[in-house]
Amino acid sequence: MSAALPVLHARPLNTEAFAPFGTLLGQPACVPSLERGDITFWNDTADLSGLRGSGVTGHLIAHRRELTLTRIERHLHTPEAFIASAGRSLLVVGEPGEIDPGRLCTFEISAGQAVLLRPGAWHWAPYPLSETATFLLILRAETSEHDIEMRDITAHRLEPPSNEAASSSGPSP
Repeated sequence: MSAALPVLHARPLNTEAFAPFGTLLGQPACVPSLERGDITFWNDTADLSGLRGSGVTGHLIAHRRELTLTRIERHLHTPEAFIASAGRSLLVVGEPGEIDPGRLCTFEISAGQAVLLRPGAWHWAPYPLSETATFLLILRAETSEHDIEMRDITAHRLEPPSNEAASSSGPSP
């Protein structure tokens, strides 16, 4: 019998909990920059200067799979935004610096939520709790060719929120 995998329990996505990894994108809790009846607008809600003028978007469809993490990646020179447009997922992240699998965190991210990872923050492709989950990505144009470091890590089982655990363990064998 093999030993049980370490478990990463999903936590709610909020500004304070996500701060070590980057910025939670969304409606700020501060006073809007402009309110004029037809719109309410907050300006300068996230720092994208790390894109250094070469920002691009990407379209990602994550497919439902076993909730086991065995690899992790980071981009040392670029922030990366994940903007969820459809579905619900688990997003695994780790603080910039040397990878410490024991300090990884898992967040549930749903359509309408978005995060901006700091340069160097560890992460992996989202794990959908629905059949698929769709994301708009924002990152530097050179990232996939010149700024990606991947590492194999000890397998960790991802644990969705308790009300999802029974129905979201991934596809049946």
